[in-house]
Amino acid sequence: MVLENNSTHHQAILDIGSNSFHFVVYQIEKDKSFSVVLRKRIVYRLALQKKNGKSFLSEEDYIQAEKIILELNEIAKSFSCTITATATSAVRESTNVKEFLSYIKQNTGLQVEVISGEREAMLIYKAILYSDADALFKNILCFDIGGGSTEFIVGSKGKIVFIESLKLGAVRLSSSFFPSGELDDVKINLCRDAITKEVSAASGKLVSHKVDFVTGNSGTIHAVKNLAIANAVSLAIGTPNPIVLTREELDKVVELLLTKKSIEERKSLPGIELDRADVLPAGALILQIIFHELKLSELHLSDYSIREGKLLEVLEGYES
Repeated sequence: MVLENNSTHHQAILDIGSNSFHFVVYQIEKDKSFSVVLRKRIVYRLALQKKNGKSFLSEEDYIQAEKIILELNEIAKSFSCTITATATSAVRESTNVKEFLSYIKQNTGLQVEVISGEREAMLIYKAILYSDADALFKNILCFDIGGGSTEFIVGSKGKIVFIESLKLGAVRLSSSFFPSGELDDVKINLCRDAITKEVSAASGKLVSHKVDFVTGNSGTIHAVKNLAIANAVSLAIGTPNPIVLTREELDKVVELLLTKKSIEERKSLPGIELDRADVLPAGALILQIIFHELKLSELHLSDYSIREGKLLEVLEGYES
């Protein structure tokens, strides 16, 4: 593809996750820099059903995914652009993934790329390198907590030196331990134990890598930070830095979330995203255990993630 030197254009990226369809339209400048012109997140959780212990995409998933994508196609048309789409753990782990992708292609025209956890991590790191001019000179640990999986990436001087993808996600654990959205101490402890087992195994591999900067981007991380800011006075955490999440803030937010046993109670919390009220406790527990197992004191929040990584990959295909 050729990008005219004197023109701008638009590109749409769709990330089909376990918790939502996240759609972004970017304006691309002639130097290939970009900015967000539209962001739309549609919460729909795919592949929640299981048969013989394995997840599958239901007839309702087919119908809803088609409906959502056709709606997003119309938005993309209004910007005279195409959609590049990826799908992560919910789709890739489904037993009928090939049939689902074929159905979506036939009924919407959209070719969806199903990516592995390791490829997710690579795209995230690509985005980090773009977003931070100093990233090439840092030893960076980045993690991303999704609906179905959590990715760890260590990058050193622009190269990935460690990748790990764990089957830990806010939706996955909520379905396993808190299917009704109701919390109780027994299930909370079981959930903690399951997370700790997975994270401690990963942290054992991480210890050999020097890290001098920790960053993260996911809905869970931003949602926890938003709660820390909105409840700073009642939690006695001073004036939070909007782009840094501290261990103190995290621990206090987790404690606050876990005292609200029902979804309705959590929805009453200042600063909470209503459509995350059911799955945020599990996601926050993942984040807290990562902090404790890796002995982190803080992380820097990033606005760049898999979507920007995929956009950069698309732009690399343009001739300028």
